[in-house]
Amino acid sequence: RAKASWKGSGDAIKESGDFKALLEEFGENEFIGYDNLKSSSKVLALLNSEFKRVNELKNGEIGYVMLDSTPFYAQSGGQCGDTGLLGKNQILDTKKYFGLNLSTIEAKNSIKIGDILPCEVSLNRLEIRRHHSATHLLHAALRAILGSHISQAGSSVEADKLRFDFTHPKPISKDELDKIEKFVNDQIAIGAKAKIEIMDIESAKNSGAIALFGEKYGDQVRVLTLGCSKELCGGTHVENLNEIGSFFIIRESGVSAGVRRIEAVCSRAALNYANELRSELEEIKIALKGANPINAITKLKDEIKSLQNEIKNANSSVELSPTTINNVSVVIGEFNGDIKAKIDEIKNKFDSVVVFLASKKDGKVSIGAGSKNCNIKAGELVKAIAPIVGGGGGGRDDFATAGGKDIDKIPNALNEATNIIKSKL
Repeated sequence: RAKASWKGSGDAIKESGDFKALLEEFGENEFIGYDNLKSSSKVLALLNSEFKRVNELKNGEIGYVMLDSTPFYAQSGGQCGDTGLLGKNQILDTKKYFGLNLSTIEAKNSIKIGDILPCEVSLNRLEIRRHHSATHLLHAALRAILGSHISQAGSSVEADKLRFDFTHPKPISKDELDKIEKFVNDQIAIGAKAKIEIMDIESAKNSGAIALFGEKYGDQVRVLTLGCSKELCGGTHVENLNEIGSFFIIRESGVSAGVRRIEAVCSRAALNYANELRSELEEIKIALKGANPINAITKLKDEIKSLQNEIKNANSSVELSPTTINNVSVVIGEFNGDIKAKIDEIKNKFDSVVVFLASKKDGKVSIGAGSKNCNIKAGELVKAIAPIVGGGGGGRDDFATAGGKDIDKIPNALNEATNIIKSKL
């Protein structure tokens, strides 16, 4: 036990320090924090940052304090250690070292051995215990929904989140996660007072209590009943399940072969999570110009699919091979894509060039022309060809476009463009 060899004991692993002397002189100090968040306690011992005994911690020094009786819960069973105040001094954390409950302290005033000081546990404890109780309900939900093979493989309980690791051979489906979340919230809504019993280990096992990972059990154990959950646990918990508020599963993932992990929030953290989701939804609505998000996203997906088809069609268009007439490159053809971009691309490839392209989409025709360093004006070319496809248009000497409505006349338009270009070159 002195070596804290079992990793679930909650004891911090620290091989060097004056722990043996403290145990021989004082024994393990008493935890009174189940029922008291405030107390007046005597400083039995002080340790510096190297865990060596000192008579005093001066202003600004960080060390460790051992109180005769302490309301500060030491990290154990997955529950994080308490913070708070000892007089005006800040308690930064609390852990067990070889059975000793020691708090990390930042001295704001001089602290000396023998001082009797007021203790006040941070209100974070209220949120921590809500998350701890929610962990027990989650364990019960997993066993009820997934099966009795579920066994806890680790946990972490903090003021703003919980993490629960458990044995399970495969990922949990969304439907199963929804059922698990509902199970926990139903238990919270029904409400039940916490029941705590102290009994011998055999009686506890016979009563159906489940042993939790991260606890070291003696002959007498603490049995906690929370609604449908009955487990051995030395942590702090709510007095009634109603205190937990709401419960949200944030994430489910794999840890290792045969071990899954669920991360969740409850109480104030759940409220913050819901508010963040609501804010994100409002931002989505604004980005979609107030439209119903699902309908708008469906429309966007359809548009993306349509554009992807256009790109596919463009990539499958007839190869636009240039010909040369009197040292001028000539490109004429049908192109089902961005005509302007394609004309710019072709013009950039040649020193002297004329381009005429036509495309069809949704029963309509688009034509475009471009010229560079030659005696053909794109605007005049488009103006001459547009009536063939039932449209009109024009533009600059180097680039012009037009629209039409007779897609069957595209071959005629391309032939006429070929004739005009040949005659002018």
